Amino acid sequence: MKDTVRRRRNQKLHPERSEESAVSFGSSDEPNYRSLATLGMTRPEKSSRQEKMVTASHTEARWPLRGKIQSKLASPGRVLQLVSLRRRLVLATGIAILLCLMCASCTGFFINPSISSIFITPASTTIAVNGTQELIATGTYSDGSKTPLTGSTVGWSSSDNTVATITNGGLVTGIATGTATMTATAEGVSGTASVTVTVQNLTTITITTTQGSTVPQSTASMSGVPSTLQFYAYANGSASQDITNAVTWSSSNTGVATISTGLSSGGNGVATSVATGTTVITATSAGSTGTVTSNPITLTVQ
Repeated sequence: MKDTVRRRRNQKLHPERSEESAVSFGSSDEPNYRSLATLGMTRPEKSSRQEKMVTASHTEARWPLRGKIQSKLASPGRVLQLVSLRRRLVLATGIAILLCLMCASCTGFFINPSISSIFITPASTTIAVNGTQELIATGTYSDGSKTPLTGSTVGWSSSDNTVATITNGGLVTGIATGTATMTATAEGVSGTASVTVTVQNLTTITITTTQGSTVPQSTASMSGVPSTLQFYAYANGSASQDITNAVTWSSSNTGVATISTGLSSGGNGVATSVATGTTVITATSAGSTGTVTSNPITLTVQ
């Protein structure tokens, strides 16, 4: 009786011992079915579900990380889920700032350079009546480059169409003797050139203080300081060929009197007294055989 009570007490305190006495297990996870056979017990058959669970557990036990990594890599949205909303906002803001900086530093690729100045070649030229001269306008851009302006990109105009005209292509034609300014305009920027029209086959120049007279004059006088006197120039002894604004005027003594010349707006050949004395007034121009000089006029300032 005492032994029975003692045995039951031991079973409650150490249940594993009683199990070990009934069934002995090997080193593997499965029970030792040989020991079960000695006890007259049969090995239970595993169901297909149990087989799959055992196979999966063995695989996970041998490669515990492969399945986890593959499961994470298998879903593309898994990475974005791991990133917090705050980090995504910071990342998007950084990308936007970077794009803005790139656009700001590449303005040269998106904004065309503008014209800063225009120059015309030749800047000054002399042609005969019915003669022609082609002018070329070149634009200097804000990036330092230079490009010829042609076609509709540039507009041409003449300050005096009675002296010389100009086409949209920059071709100047002399109409009458005188000087005119040609202007090229593009994008609100302008450049100018001076055109002087002379008589074709110029051989002689006659200067006088009487308008329309072709009689050579040798003397003239002025009273008072300051005072003015208009001189006229005619080509080849013809009163119809007034070249007053086309010739170059000069005074031998500018301390006594000066004379206007080279003004594109006209008003050339006007002598202005400076002090009493004498000076010699002449006019010159390019002729068919070289420079032609007029008759001299001695001007006395009283």
